[in-house]
Amino acid sequence: MNKKGAELSMNVIIITILVVLVLVVVAVFFTGGMSSLTQRISGIFTGQLTDLSEATTSCYSYCSNYQLANSNNNEVVKLAMTANFCTKLFSVDLNANGKLDTTPINEKGKTCGSLGINCESLTC
Repeated sequence: MNKKGAELSMNVIIITILVVLVLVVVAVFFTGGMSSLTQRISGIFTGQLTDLSEATTSCYSYCSNYQLANSNNNEVVKLAMTANFCTKLFSVDLNANGKLDTTPINEKGKTCGSLGINCESLTC
C-alpha cells in the first residue's frame, strides 16, 4: 500500500496551520494589538505601577501579619514584615493616569509610612 499521499496531505495541513498562525500574529502586530502585550511584558522587567488601593492593601496586610507574628512570638516573620512595611517601595500611580507621579517624595517609590499608613505595634 502506498502512503505517500497521506504523508503529503499531513505536511500540507501542518504547513497551512503554521502559515495561518504567522499571518494572524503579523495582522495583530500591524493593527496595534501588540502594544498592550509589549507594555505588559515591559512592565514585568521594568517594574509595574501600583494602584494606590493595592499598595494600601499590601501595607495593611504587612501590619496584620506583623501583629499575628508578634502574638505568636515569631521573630522571623516579624523581621520580614517590618522590612516590607518600612522599606519596600511602591511605584504608586496617585492620579490613575498610568504614569509614575514624579513628585520628589515619589521619585523612587513610596513606603507604607509615606503613604500615610500607620501600624500601631510596628515601628520603623
